[in-house]
Amino acid sequence: MRRLRLPLVPRWLRLAGVVAVASTILYYSVFTPPGSGVIRTGPLGVFPYGTWLHGLAYAGLAVTLAYAFQDSPWRDRTVLGVVFLLAVGYGGSIELLQSTLDARTADFGDLLTNAVGAAVAAVCWRVLTRRVRFYRMRRVGEIEAPVQ
Repeated sequence: MRRLRLPLVPRWLRLAGVVAVASTILYYSVFTPPGSGVIRTGPLGVFPYGTWLHGLAYAGLAVTLAYAFQDSPWRDRTVLGVVFLLAVGYGGSIELLQSTLDARTADFGDLLTNAVGAAVAAVCWRVLTRRVRFYRMRRVGEIEAPVQ
């Protein structure tokens, strides 16, 4: 089976992506989240909108962390464990911060949803990296066109 080739951008850019995702999560966790009071349920009406937001936000954080650590000398399982712990730890920190704010509340359910989102993302990343070969990129012009 042929492996898909994806670019591995410079580390500083990968870490900037992590900071951007973490900052966005922090912003919407401290201020009013998008769709507050307007949307009651998420896709398919299965879970509340806030649950979807938490799961997707921390899945996104876990994926950006995993990509940032892709060229780490650690074993894959170690990296994914660290990614999971960092994402859940960040979520816990946000929940503690919310407990100090008048307009927000800390919720163990949110922390659990964050952990599920990060775990699902870590598992999906593990599956993806088995089918992908990353190549180093120093500048944008080095992106390879897919072979037809």
